[in-house]
Amino acid sequence: MAVSVNDFIVHLYDAEPAFSVKTRLMLGFKNAKWFACNHPTILPKPELAALTGGYRQIPVLQIGADIFCGSELIADELDRRLSGPSLSRLSGPGIGRGIAYWAEEQLFWVIVQVLCASDFKSAANPDFDADRRQMLPGIYDVKQMKAALPANLQLLRAHLDLLERQLADGRAFMLGEESDLIDISLYFPIDMLSHCRNGNENIPQDYPALREWMGRVAALGHGRRAEISREDALAVARAARPTIHPCSTVGEGPQPGDRVRIVWAAYSPVDLVGEVVEAHPRRLAVRHSAPKVSEVVVHLPRNAGTIAPRI
Repeated sequence: MAVSVNDFIVHLYDAEPAFSVKTRLMLGFKNAKWFACNHPTILPKPELAALTGGYRQIPVLQIGADIFCGSELIADELDRRLSGPSLSRLSGPGIGRGIAYWAEEQLFWVIVQVLCASDFKSAANPDFDADRRQMLPGIYDVKQMKAALPANLQLLRAHLDLLERQLADGRAFMLGEESDLIDISLYFPIDMLSHCRNGNENIPQDYPALREWMGRVAALGHGRRAEISREDALAVARAARPTIHPCSTVGEGPQPGDRVRIVWAAYSPVDLVGEVVEAHPRRLAVRHSAPKVSEVVVHLPRNAGTIAPRI
């Protein structure tokens, strides 16, 4: 199937049980046509580094030569470019994102610790373990997470109890009879528990309303998926021209025209170096060049790395 410069290419891990799942469900919510480009779960990731200037996390959305890092920016683009109900049709574009932040920064990290302490498949891979230790120094320590498992199971059940109570009146989704980004943001961390191997994969079964809700969220599906190779995705970027509309909606920090270096928060041996073309409260857009892709614009959340301006 031919891929145009206007098609959605999603760079992901097929095996990754976290933000790739969230993104696939958002695409299902939108019934979007898209191309999946699979990457290794550990470094090196040369094609992804070429596209993003070193951003090594997943997912990444590519539309021609515009590269959007992370699921939050992907949600913005899906709503902006596709018709139909907004992903945050019930929760709203402001507070809805705040609740999603709770799911993805509080609930998610509790479940990550439970998963890593529960003999999940990748934990037995010494290369994966070494990669995640380098990526998350002082955070990814399986021995410490195993020691903290009893306390984290209590924290997990406190979160799940809140969700069970929310669904206790028989509603189909968290905010009523229609699905919302909040449902997707809550679903994917809980779904990660299915990758445990010591009995903790059965924890959601203790919450009947939550269990039925998970089935309804999963039924959103993954949209209309096709596959694309990493080499072909790079060729799409080379054939396209990025969207460049220099603008700023903030007075602080780097401004359009500034040269910056982004040192990624999740360890990468490659920094993003380029020219800021857009500056917004939650994100930046940086024009970047690399031989494999020619010129692209990398759109990134401000918390994706440390920004060193005017280099």
